[in-house]
Amino acid sequence: MIPKIPLKFGDVLVYVFILILIGGSFAGLHYMGKGSLNNQVAVEVNGTLWGTYDIPAGSEVKELRIEDEEGNYNVVVITSEGTYIEEANCPDQICVNWGKINRPGQTIVCLPHRLVISIIGNQGGDPPLDDIPS
Repeated sequence: MIPKIPLKFGDVLVYVFILILIGGSFAGLHYMGKGSLNNQVAVEVNGTLWGTYDIPAGSEVKELRIEDEEGNYNVVVITSEGTYIEEANCPDQICVNWGKINRPGQTIVCLPHRLVISIIGNQGGDPPLDDIPS
């Protein structure tokens, strides 16, 4: 027979403290990354910042043609739904096939042209999942 050990006041305090820590952790994870929309698109070429552009509201579309002195070019489209590379003259076309990015931390890279497009800022909602586009 197992003897019953009475629950003491200190034990109850430890259990309550643990429950508060767990609840606080879940609340912190839930509210992490939430805030006002303040996103921008940063464009870097050859490691230097080409420009930072606000994401337009509504149906407005911004189109950028990024061209270097060797004739390499990328056409970047920025909309409220996402940013993507519409056209490029690189041989592999990975950047064109990447698709739209629309959350902070997401990037599109065109290695042959040394172009990096990334979303910077904060966005309400859940943080993006790590995924590989197919």
